[in-house]
Amino acid sequence: MALPECLRRAACALLACCSAAALADEPVHSWNFRVYLNHDLIGYHDFTLTSLGAARELRSAAHFLVKVLFINAYHYDHHAAEIWHGDCLERLESHSDDDGKMLSVHVHSVGHELDVEATDAHYSLPGCAMTFAYWNPVMLLQNHLINPETGEDVPVDIRLNGEQDIQVRNESVHAKHYHLHSAKMAIDLWYSAHGDWLALETPEKGRRLRYVLN
Repeated sequence: MALPECLRRAACALLACCSAAALADEPVHSWNFRVYLNHDLIGYHDFTLTSLGAARELRSAAHFLVKVLFINAYHYDHHAAEIWHGDCLERLESHSDDDGKMLSVHVHSVGHELDVEATDAHYSLPGCAMTFAYWNPVMLLQNHLINPETGEDVPVDIRLNGEQDIQVRNESVHAKHYHLHSAKMAIDLWYSAHGDWLALETPEKGRRLRYVLN
């Protein structure tokens, strides 16, 4: 049965509206990593960046499970949603289960400040701030970063550590190698010539935690 003209027009308008909304919420980019502890696959860490008009949303999810002699020795789950305006964080909600220790972080902008409320901290940061936003090469220029798992404001030193060829999706890619150092962590990062995040490695209890792109 044909729709009456007024209903047909309303339906068309609704479809056009929904189509525009769908376009506005299309993923801009995604990074899906297999996570290894040395050579053992222990899980994944996925990131999806979506356009929200003038803003962007980053959603991330991680799951690690370490087994020793077929026994579950360690598990980790993390989910976060971040809203960005340009290169400035506006909002963050994260929840983590670090082997039974439950952590949460809530960040929102208040005027020209960010209010950070976490399991073990509550403070404000003035101006523009970033998380450990490896997906955004502007992060490499920062000297303070918010840890999205703990909410801690972390002083960091990030330096270019040369260039080298690495394997990405079974292909050799010429990459820039950066080293991020803080009081509690050391992280190696690799980026393409265009600033695309390619890989991550960090020491973990005498072994090496590695992020490998799917």
